[in-house]
Amino acid sequence: MNEAFFSILTISAPLLFATLGALCSEYAGVLAVFMDGTITLAGFLCIMATAVTGSPLLGFLFSAGCTVLLLFAVSVFTEKTRANPFITGLSINLFAAGITSWLSVMLYGTRGVISLTEISGRSASFVTPFFSSSAMPAAALAAAVLLFFIVRYTSFGLNLRISGAAPDVLTIRGISPSRCRTASWCIAGFFAACAGAALTLRLGAFVPNISSGRGWTALAAVYLGYRNPLLCIPAVLIFASAEYITTVLQGTGNIPATLILGLPYALALLVFILAPAEKAEKQERP
Repeated sequence: MNEAFFSILTISAPLLFATLGALCSEYAGVLAVFMDGTITLAGFLCIMATAVTGSPLLGFLFSAGCTVLLLFAVSVFTEKTRANPFITGLSINLFAAGITSWLSVMLYGTRGVISLTEISGRSASFVTPFFSSSAMPAAALAAAVLLFFIVRYTSFGLNLRISGAAPDVLTIRGISPSRCRTASWCIAGFFAACAGAALTLRLGAFVPNISSGRGWTALAAVYLGYRNPLLCIPAVLIFASAEYITTVLQGTGNIPATLILGLPYALALLVFILAPAEKAEKQERP
């Protein structure tokens, strides 16, 4: 039982990071459709930089910096041109898939799994206390608590929520809703980098499409958690439990593999259909 609970917590860490990023974007009125591709891109950049520097922390910082910069640029473009954020968000997913594949072939000669120890030429472990399987869930939980207090009790958090619900109110007060939306993209990029680092450094390798739909699942977790950072924690644990059960069932051989692998996605779809959005909006109204 303890082993199962620890496994679920480990699985939940990257998903909780992704959910918090999607939640910040949701507050600003932008659906974070870019989260899935951003996680994959951030994971690749983290492995690449870690191999070069020999430091997982530097690898994470490089990944976070590049990811935030990318989303900042796309957000500014979206705001300046008044482009559809849904379309520009989807374009990030396409860009992430293309650039990771191209860089993987150019730098390492493969589109498959990229092992950190193989490309770095070092035999030592890259696991550090901060990026261990026990520390990442604690960091994700701490981030959820911190985000709750920020959005509830700070002027920035209030402005972030108003920018999505009533942007004209911010304009009247002399505050730019556009800047708040751009900030939400950047925060989402940082949390995507956290999720990507948690996935790749735990494995010690980059796997193509390592996000495995977690970015989309995060959107479902946002609504299942009523757009509340603290309530998103049990929501994420539900999805993490479904993923754990999927892993366990794969070892039995009694159920078709395609049906088992579709379990988490079926749960996410069910949430999108049944989640009472009106109640969530009422709870989160500034």
